[in-house]
Amino acid sequence: MSEVLFVSQNPLGRCENLTAVWDAYKGGKAFRHGVDGMRSAERDGFSVVVCDCLPAFIEGKHKTVSINICHGITGNKVYGLHEGFDWYDRAAFGQTDMATAASEASIPIVADQLGIPEERVVALGFPRTDSYIGMVKGDGGTFLADMRSYLYAPTFRDADKGGWLPRIDFAKVDSLLGNDEVLAVKRHYFTEEPLLDGTFEHVVEIDPSEPLTPYLVDCDVLLTDYSSCMTDAYLLDKPTVLATDDMDDYLRDRPTYYKYPTMYSSRWLKAEGAEYMLVKNLREARILGIGGIERQYRDLTAGACDGHSTERVCKLIDDVLEAM
Repeated sequence: MSEVLFVSQNPLGRCENLTAVWDAYKGGKAFRHGVDGMRSAERDGFSVVVCDCLPAFIEGKHKTVSINICHGITGNKVYGLHEGFDWYDRAAFGQTDMATAASEASIPIVADQLGIPEERVVALGFPRTDSYIGMVKGDGGTFLADMRSYLYAPTFRDADKGGWLPRIDFAKVDSLLGNDEVLAVKRHYFTEEPLLDGTFEHVVEIDPSEPLTPYLVDCDVLLTDYSSCMTDAYLLDKPTVLATDDMDDYLRDRPTYYKYPTMYSSRWLKAEGAEYMLVKNLREARILGIGGIERQYRDLTAGACDGHSTERVCKLIDDVLEAM
């Protein structure tokens, strides 16, 4: 009988933090796709449940220990009861026994998200970051490594099959880029429609099903908005430019934990209709690199990410089992 049940709202491979731990954990284990798979965990004989998502209430829970791997705090406040999301399982609020955070500074945030005391949260880092910590441009093996390259990776908007995105004039951007420059566009895999409406010389769209990390490793600058890939960029010492076009509307429904955008990046602008300034910002960011704001944000959100997060989470699971 498997002792440890892994649960995610995403299939293995898409849930990067959980997948990293799943691949590394050597004990008896099983995986269930869908948060409802947690409900019968104790009845089904699992000693530990590890999830990376909004937890479900574990029915008849007395002995089973639940561990939540926090997937990030970059974007938005989505967990707590006070946020009023009708798809949150209210019965699960406060039931988590232990949770991991990516930094000491984010422990209070994770505790608030799950409704548990701060002493139940430990800063172990993001397991998914272990695969690229220490990588440099060229290690990703993509075409971005061969030139001055910028990566546009906006977050997903819930409404309207992906929602509103800045109507950047990519033809104008293409005309402004030099022969040794490229802007790679990678929409979120939930966004159905392509972001490019033509073929350009210096602007290309990447298949959204491809993993983002190799392109992030090989680019010089990330262009995004509220996406958690911002943290990955900073862990790779990549500067970021933020497109803040829909900031007021977006943050009205999904506010951030820190003051956006001033605590997130040194550079931001409304990109639509400002293609010249956008390219100027990307070029300046490439030359100047990350600064104090980016380093402070990296420490706040991912200070425990050092390439050994996965082994620490695996040890936590084994320690819990041993203590039973």
